[in-house]
Amino acid sequence: MPKPSRRTISPSALLAAILLLALISTPASAKDNWIRIQSKNFILISNSGEPELRKIAIHLEQFREAISRLLSQTKINSSVPTTVVVFKSDSSYGPFKPQYRGKTKTNVAGYFLAGSDMNYITLTSEARTENPYQVIFHEYFHFLVGNNMLHAPVWLNEGLAEFYSTFETFDDDQKFKIGRLIDYHLRVINSYSLMPLKTLLTVNHSSPEYNDSFKAAVFYSESWALVHYLLLGNNGARKPQLIQFMRNMEAGLSVEENFRRSFQADYKQIEKELDSYTRQVRFPLMVASLTKPLEFDKQMQSAALSDAEVNYYLGDLLLRNNRLDEAETYLQKALDQDKALAKGRISLAILRLRQRRFDEARVMLQSAMAADPQNYLGPLYYAEDLSQSGHYQEALEYYKRAAALKPDAAGPHAGLGFTYTSLGQETAAAGEFQQALRLDPLSQDYYHGRSFTYLGLGRGALAATAAQLALQLQGWREASAMYMILTAHFGYRQEHKDAEADDMLKKAVAVVDHTLWPYPVIRYLQHEITAEQLLAQATDSDKQTEAHAYLGLDHSLNGKREEALQHLRWVKAHGNKHFYEYPLAIAELERLEKGAGT
Repeated sequence: MPKPSRRTISPSALLAAILLLALISTPASAKDNWIRIQSKNFILISNSGEPELRKIAIHLEQFREAISRLLSQTKINSSVPTTVVVFKSDSSYGPFKPQYRGKTKTNVAGYFLAGSDMNYITLTSEARTENPYQVIFHEYFHFLVGNNMLHAPVWLNEGLAEFYSTFETFDDDQKFKIGRLIDYHLRVINSYSLMPLKTLLTVNHSSPEYNDSFKAAVFYSESWALVHYLLLGNNGARKPQLIQFMRNMEAGLSVEENFRRSFQADYKQIEKELDSYTRQVRFPLMVASLTKPLEFDKQMQSAALSDAEVNYYLGDLLLRNNRLDEAETYLQKALDQDKALAKGRISLAILRLRQRRFDEARVMLQSAMAADPQNYLGPLYYAEDLSQSGHYQEALEYYKRAAALKPDAAGPHAGLGFTYTSLGQETAAAGEFQQALRLDPLSQDYYHGRSFTYLGLGRGALAATAAQLALQLQGWREASAMYMILTAHFGYRQEHKDAEADDMLKKAVAVVDHTLWPYPVIRYLQHEITAEQLLAQATDSDKQTEAHAYLGLDHSLNGKREEALQHLRWVKAHGNKHFYEYPLAIAELERLEKGAGT
């Protein structure tokens, strides 16, 4: 399963405009003049110059304010800070773009990256369209969707982001408009065959329609057009139906059934209406007024960044993208330049934890807490290290310290929940989990990460608990839910609770989409197909990483050591290091080899 950092990355609104570019990327350098601007709601850093960065900050604050007034029920605020990294050119941005199957996605002009303690928006200020702020509006709207909609399908997420990315102010910033025609999307729609709605509505982040450059151009254009029509077409006649569709996503209906009930029409009817809508000459706009001038410029503070701070931000960004080797280079350089940089020590400690270099991580976190005792991330990650190594009482102390420093953060309370569970204090654990979910009701990625982490540590009960919490949040129908079903299954088996393990698979068979990967893994565990047949269905290196890891874990739990070693060693030699299954396989491999004294 790809880690959240890779799943949550979104190709920008400018995807299609740069499909044919083949850019030679050179690393961003701390020798550039980097600055930081603190606006009312954002931290922005850039090597593009202060005037340009102030413009971006003002427009982003205007967009945030307009959305809060236009969509009054939308949750705008978050306890997790958002840092906007603006690169002066596409070439300096290149080394920090997302990767897909080990290759840089050069067709990306911006992305939003969600995290449990930090969100990033990245982009380049190198203008590529008549609206240079379109990328940042698009990416920030992804944050809003993630903050308010638990099960947003990809077409709706991207279509809404594209629709709202056209935000523009006029009349001295007293009014704004949204919904301007995006010429390129209309050209794509009128030049190529569109995908059937049945396909469009089921695209996920692993689909070729989302990742292949040409198919993605059609997907983005059609998603934008469909959202535009449903919101503004026929004087907004279908807007209430779109709202109903969004509400029904929590009801457990299939996509097709939800569509039919919500829109009172089948796919072919809406396809016909959409085709007619995109052939018209003029498109409607959404226009609204702001009640008073928005003077964000006076609220901004700017400062030059030191070389150490620049390397910290760039290294932390790479860390959140799970590019550990590259992140380590930047973070180590930051600490070489400024040994007192506490946030750099915390990020490098997080990296060491992912590398399973626990002793080094512990020392770094201790020094970070001494250098900056007000930063809650130091005690939070120190507590996680203590809890995972079995020092539960001491972990409680540091989790509580983190919660006191950051009362609105969900992470310390979730950590307390897992630690109380380890101590057998179920009532206290339930209270902390409830508090964590109250603070961040959509934090399923946190439980995804914890589930795989605990499984790798051989802590099956906690792995199953984390997986069950994730399923409680996201439901059982999404493809990502199958990974939580698998971690719960293996977690129960680690605890010798075979009945509970089998029950997870039986529930999965009843509710998940059998056409999606990794359902063949579930079929193998149900003894419906052989290991050889499972590997035959793993048609690329990513699926092979997962298949070999789960086969290795299954054989290990069945006492078949040699068979397990074969699969786990394959993952070590050939697996995708960006996937949760990679460290899981390495941990199981180390246990088997250590147990045999090899």
